[in-house]
Amino acid sequence: MTTQHSTLPSAPATPAAEGGGPTPGRAPARRWWRPDLLTTVGVLAFVLFALGTVGSPLWGGSVLAGTDELGLRSPYADTGFAGIQVQNSFMDDTTNAVIPDTLLFSGRLKDGEIAAWNPYVVGGVPLGAIPTLGLANPLTLPYYLLPDSLAPGYVKLLETLFCGVMMFLFLRRLRLGRPAAVLGGLVFASSAFMIMWTNWPHTRTAAFIPAVFWAAERFVQERRVRDAALISLAVGGMLAGGFPAVTAFTLFTAAPYLLVRAFATYPGQVRRITGVVAGAAGGLVGALALVAFQLLPFTSVMSQVLIAGREQESNEHLSAASLITTLAPWALGTVKPSSPPAWYLPVNLVESMSYIGAAGLVLIVVAVATPWAARAFLPRATWTFLVVALGVWLVVLYSGPGASLAHHLPVFSSNFVGRARSVVWLLIAALAAVGLEIILRRRREATAVEGNRRRRIGYAVGVWAAVGLAGLVIFREARHAAYVAPGGSAQRVERLRQLNEEVLIGLGFLALAAAAVALVWWSGGRSEPLWGRLRVGAAATLPVLAAVQALTLTVPYLPRVEKETFFPVTATHQYLLDNIGHERFAGTTRAMMIGSDSKLQLRALGGHQFVNQRFAELVQGVPTRQFASPTWLDLPALPEVATSPVLDRLGVRYFVASPAAMVFGDRLPGAEGGTPVPLTAPARLTTEGPLRAVTITPVGPLPWRSPQATIDVVLRDTEGREVGHSRRLASGLAEGKPFDLPVASEQVPVGSPLTLDFTTSGFAGQLTVAGSDGQVALGSVTAKTDGLRLVESVPAVIYERREAAPRIRWASEAIVEPDGVARVEQLSSGALRPEQVVLDTPGPAADGAPADLRIDEDGTDAIEVSVSARGAGYLVIADAIQGQFKATVDGHAADLVPADHGLAAVAVPAGEHVVRVEYAAPYDNLGGWVSMLMVIALIAVVLAGRVRDRRRSASEGIGAARRGQIVTSR
Repeated sequence: MTTQHSTLPSAPATPAAEGGGPTPGRAPARRWWRPDLLTTVGVLAFVLFALGTVGSPLWGGSVLAGTDELGLRSPYADTGFAGIQVQNSFMDDTTNAVIPDTLLFSGRLKDGEIAAWNPYVVGGVPLGAIPTLGLANPLTLPYYLLPDSLAPGYVKLLETLFCGVMMFLFLRRLRLGRPAAVLGGLVFASSAFMIMWTNWPHTRTAAFIPAVFWAAERFVQERRVRDAALISLAVGGMLAGGFPAVTAFTLFTAAPYLLVRAFATYPGQVRRITGVVAGAAGGLVGALALVAFQLLPFTSVMSQVLIAGREQESNEHLSAASLITTLAPWALGTVKPSSPPAWYLPVNLVESMSYIGAAGLVLIVVAVATPWAARAFLPRATWTFLVVALGVWLVVLYSGPGASLAHHLPVFSSNFVGRARSVVWLLIAALAAVGLEIILRRRREATAVEGNRRRRIGYAVGVWAAVGLAGLVIFREARHAAYVAPGGSAQRVERLRQLNEEVLIGLGFLALAAAAVALVWWSGGRSEPLWGRLRVGAAATLPVLAAVQALTLTVPYLPRVEKETFFPVTATHQYLLDNIGHERFAGTTRAMMIGSDSKLQLRALGGHQFVNQRFAELVQGVPTRQFASPTWLDLPALPEVATSPVLDRLGVRYFVASPAAMVFGDRLPGAEGGTPVPLTAPARLTTEGPLRAVTITPVGPLPWRSPQATIDVVLRDTEGREVGHSRRLASGLAEGKPFDLPVASEQVPVGSPLTLDFTTSGFAGQLTVAGSDGQVALGSVTAKTDGLRLVESVPAVIYERREAAPRIRWASEAIVEPDGVARVEQLSSGALRPEQVVLDTPGPAADGAPADLRIDEDGTDAIEVSVSARGAGYLVIADAIQGQFKATVDGHAADLVPADHGLAAVAVPAGEHVVRVEYAAPYDNLGGWVSMLMVIALIAVVLAGRVRDRRRSASEGIGAARRGQIVTSR
């Protein structure tokens, strides 16, 4: 292998329309099984990055998920997870929605069921029916094949490899050699968007961006029907990915790219240009048809959900200070609360991170500064489009005027513009690859272009100077951001120290990359073997630098948690699993992380999802504010919330609170005065009501305690039998502040004398509390007539809501209230009986007679109930299924009518009947039929193309043989 060949890797042939043919001075094409040294190094660097990014989750040593954050809530914190250092505090959505819902779907799929509906959060939401979670995206496949704890890591590995390979293929279509194409794949796979949004569907969507551009470029060059089919597959993969905004941003960029390339490739050939545009449009329509089985239900669902607060303002854009992270990813703070300074820009780190890396930055500037060299090998207009499109996007992303213009456009008006980084980084990766291709070509070849040499040098110097000046401005903006961020002088000093140190590290990488680029460039065309070896070594340094610096971002950012923290099943979960039946529970702001229990099929009221509009209006009848945002339903642990009549109508049987929350009931203070005593002193209490908690009052000084320090108490009756116990984390201890220890002892007769034994764990010394006559002065909390019963106190507090109506119930009386506001007021008043239902409009009369119900099926997509009714009435289902489900009575279609404002009901006549309600795809599953036909059409197109190719090859072979015979006969 000669030095010249190593530095001049092969590239695809140029289409005839663009004057294709061998490039003078280029090395002959290499066989794919004998890659050159630079390609080998690049591939190894990519593999290093891919494996190092995931790490131990690949072999099950840990899990690539942010479930350590569950330890901030009860009951997880109360079962040994308190004090665990959260590795990444920005990944809440993945642990309370994306991963648990995906695990629910994959679990049902492994059992042979395709679950279209998730009934376990916010009254019920579509699951596999819509693309929100990317469940139909091919990159989700590891969830369906591997154990739950392995799947997230292998999804990340698969999407990294896929986007790298597709970027490689796209760049090869642009006539770049293999080393440059491999580096471009590495730069894109390690880009900010692809790392920050890990475990969201966003990255599985963005991984298809290079595939879209590859398919578009291939279609421009080949103009075959089956290449238009590739556009359908690539865009269809994005549409199935679950994040439409990324798809839209991609199409906003790919469509102009295709137009520019079509006009440049076929100048003046209107017919061919029209054919390319029409074929690409057909490919886009094909993509919509391919995913119609999810898109049509999605449009139907989104017309019925609560949407508010998503409007984007003209001043919402990324800060110029965040551009410092292109070189120094941790310059503006970390993701770990335990490793300050935490990220301090107003726009969070997931949205703001702009990482490119030193090697990529230097190569991008090379590509921009030497357009004459790039145009020597790139297809026509490609360099111009990449540079102009990147410039436009940067203005939109990082400037007020640009964002102000863009936010009026579709998609931009309801999605943060920073998410367009997904496609912008494809342009960046492509330019980085072009820069490497430029320096890999011999210097005299790259500069052998007609034109004013002095002008070219002046332009290049101007670009480098402008980049240097921009870097200084960005650094100044970053320092200003560090100064003005909230906090005192000590925090400011810490932020500036972090900024300076991280920028210095970034500059070190930058210096190495610049030196390597300079060495490759200036050694070009020299024939001495030493220069050739130095050139190859310097070029090989660039992908290694790119991989190593990218790992300094991915390794600290991506959480790798112990398997024990991956959605653990605590005693609280087990109690609910054993007792909840067909009802639901309500978690609170400090207990039961919303949405995390879907996998266990525990039906919760809360969740992090788009909520049905009418169901949300009903829930808003609960006192206080329930929605932190339109997609975040979480209840506060307050007595007026726990006893709300609205929760009765929703079938909420259990209300779960943290032991740290104030126990509901009548509070009886302990004896006042006296002297402090150790908590181990005798403690006695005579109950004055059904007991829910005992209370101690710490006095100072309080001893040091660990994050897992606990206070335990066991209650015994006069015969020494245990009648209650409690264990609570000591994190809430404060001098002079009563400290509740909840106990499930309401069954103890009033007036019973009890003996209490206290023990502590995790304290460095003795805990002293208020005392009286040498004993612990105890207060208590007793039950009142609130309809609640405290049934569990360890590890979380569970109240049974004894007056809650069954979630699936019989209504023997119907009340009609046409006004929505009045309906919600009536439902929240507490005046309704469980056997009453409130309808929007009059329906079949109810006879006032009872009925016996037997629930035969209560799964994800269907509910079936056997009804034995003594008179006509309504079967009420307290789920958010209006407009999504259909009903039958004895196999005959029946109306599923709105009931209790956000719920649903079916009128049932007297007698024995079977009522079934099940999920129904909108428009009689039109989307499913369209998708099936599209799959058949795509297969037919591919097969027809292959047959045509074989026939053409055969006919060309016969023609060649005949020509040979003629020559021979002559």
